[in-house]
Amino acid sequence: MAIDPMTALSIGQSVMGFFDAQEKAKQQEIAYQQNRLAAATARDMKIQALNARAIQESERVAGAKLENAIKALEVSEAKVVAAGEAGVSGNSVDALYNDFVAQEERGKTVLSQNAEAMERQMALQRRGADAEAESRINSIRQGQQPSFMSAALSTAASATASYYSGLSDTEQDAFKAKFSIF
Repeated sequence: MAIDPMTALSIGQSVMGFFDAQEKAKQQEIAYQQNRLAAATARDMKIQALNARAIQESERVAGAKLENAIKALEVSEAKVVAAGEAGVSGNSVDALYNDFVAQEERGKTVLSQNAEAMERQMALQRRGADAEAESRINSIRQGQQPSFMSAALSTAASATASYYSGLSDTEQDAFKAKFSIF
């Protein structure tokens, strides 16, 4: 039994459609992977910039603490020397010295709190960079291979319909009687 040209064409179109769907899925997967790589690279660069900023901020805070400690020491020692030269001693000098130490500690605390706030902000920015990268990655669908079973059933249905349409009325009735499931 020979296959009529319309049925052969229908089968060929279905097979080519399956191959075309496979190629489109492959191209979609390539686009997805390229987008994923670009998003991850952008996220990594943002996080590296945040880390560099955190290091700079940490160094700035350490420098400010050291500078404050030196200034406080200079001022307190100058006051102690001045008190000694003036012949003042005892509780009032101790209270003055303790006041300078307390001011220095408050300065350290404020700098430490500011540094901690900056670290929390940068942690949130890192999480934001992660979320942005994830959103960007998810903006492009991953390539999905077409179902071979679906393509085979579609090809069989198309070939059957094409074959059926080429039959005479009598042959169509015989076909229906032979393959009817109702």
